[in-house]
Amino acid sequence: MSAEEHRPGARELVDGRYELDTPLGRGGMAQVWQACEVSTGRNVAVKFLRLDSEDLRRLDTRELRAELAVLYARFRREAELLSSLDHSGIPELYGHGLHRDMPYIAMRLVTGVTLRSFLDEHNTLPLAPAIAVAAQAAEALACAHTHPVVHRDLKPQNIMIDDEGVVTLIDFGIAKPLRADATRYTAHGSTLGSRGYQAPEQIMEKEPTARTDIYSFGCVVYELLAGRPPFPLGEDSGLIGKHLYEDPPPPGVYTAGVPEALDDLVLRMLDKVPERRPAIGEVLDVFAPFCPRPGDPEPRPRTHPDPTAPCRRPKDRSVASRPVAAAPPSPSSPGQDEWLDVRVVQQLCATAEQELYEGEPGEATRSLQGMTGRVRQEWGSRRPLVRRVWRLAADGLRLAGDFGAAAPLYQDIDSGLLHGEGPAERAERAVLRLRVAECRLAFGEMAAAIEAVQAAGHTAAGLPAPYATRVEDERRAVDEQITARLADPESTDL
Repeated sequence: MSAEEHRPGARELVDGRYELDTPLGRGGMAQVWQACEVSTGRNVAVKFLRLDSEDLRRLDTRELRAELAVLYARFRREAELLSSLDHSGIPELYGHGLHRDMPYIAMRLVTGVTLRSFLDEHNTLPLAPAIAVAAQAAEALACAHTHPVVHRDLKPQNIMIDDEGVVTLIDFGIAKPLRADATRYTAHGSTLGSRGYQAPEQIMEKEPTARTDIYSFGCVVYELLAGRPPFPLGEDSGLIGKHLYEDPPPPGVYTAGVPEALDDLVLRMLDKVPERRPAIGEVLDVFAPFCPRPGDPEPRPRTHPDPTAPCRRPKDRSVASRPVAAAPPSPSSPGQDEWLDVRVVQQLCATAEQELYEGEPGEATRSLQGMTGRVRQEWGSRRPLVRRVWRLAADGLRLAGDFGAAAPLYQDIDSGLLHGEGPAERAERAVLRLRVAECRLAFGEMAAAIEAVQAAGHTAAGLPAPYATRVEDERRAVDEQITARLADPESTDL
């Protein structure tokens, strides 16, 4: 492999599918072109891996070969991640491959302005557009975290606002899946994250988690509300130390009218301890009361683009999620316009239990996942069958790898569906919390998982033998996952 590979040019046909038109940007790792997909006529973005960067030129032959292998692997991983993330706020993948030995990714063309340019033009924003940007970006980030994937480079330059005000997260080039089996790739001389937006654990080169994104996103939200970053980039002296050790003042110190709830949220997002930062779901919950609603008037002063428009006029949005094939309804599933039949739900539960026993969540499990809200609404929170439906739905999501969706179900069972303080209930709570810990472990939240395992051990010690055995079996399974991660020699390799 050579760093002096082919350089793409206008009118060039890539892989027989995309005709290059105009270069859109060039960074240290990649270059992006606007292109036309020949078969459909739609405009797309084609991203090429750069093989001619100055960093690569400095390497000898052996180092270059190793470095290119890492870069190729990261590029393939970016394509895989984009193919799995289904949200209108994340560019969908159209294709990927090699063009004259140069890796490329073709994806939806995101037009408009970066949030960096938008903030530079408008300085301090009114509250409505600031929260509209933050909420839309948070929804896209929630999609990534559900899989779970951590972006690792959230900053205003990687957030786009199109002419309709729709916000899109871009550049998943150093994004990382948080599965235990995910391969880690470290590039020569690379710095993960961007100066001024790196979480303390990124600066210290520790394992990233979803809460790493929360810190970086907190820096972005701070700037949206305050008109300046928590620690301005111009203050070069001690910038790293400020992110490691100092707490910024609340955004409301710099901008009048910032609600106390938002001040508190942003400061918690910027907590130096990852486990103390809120999850993205809580961030969205705090944003919700302040987000523009359908029918609200246009904010003053006006901005272009107007990020409140998708919130105020949702029917006008022309950008939609890519179509997803719906699973065929189970013939035994109750319709949405009829009351639930206890016998039908019991049969679905029995079938789902068999699916989960075989390790393959199937149609019955998916049906239960779609009716958790209905069973609770129609039958209340104390009926054992309601808890059975929720538990099977959560177990199915966990086994399918959707840890972000499974964890809240387990937590809701613990807090709202499980009643009593007898040995059976105490054992069930311990198991539920261990399942939550397993989900958190998938997001890299090691400390929370260790704490849950220790608490389960104390609970098991005070239970009668049959219940203690059940808790111990679950505790050991999670503890083994923690041990495997701690023993991984690449556990700090970002």
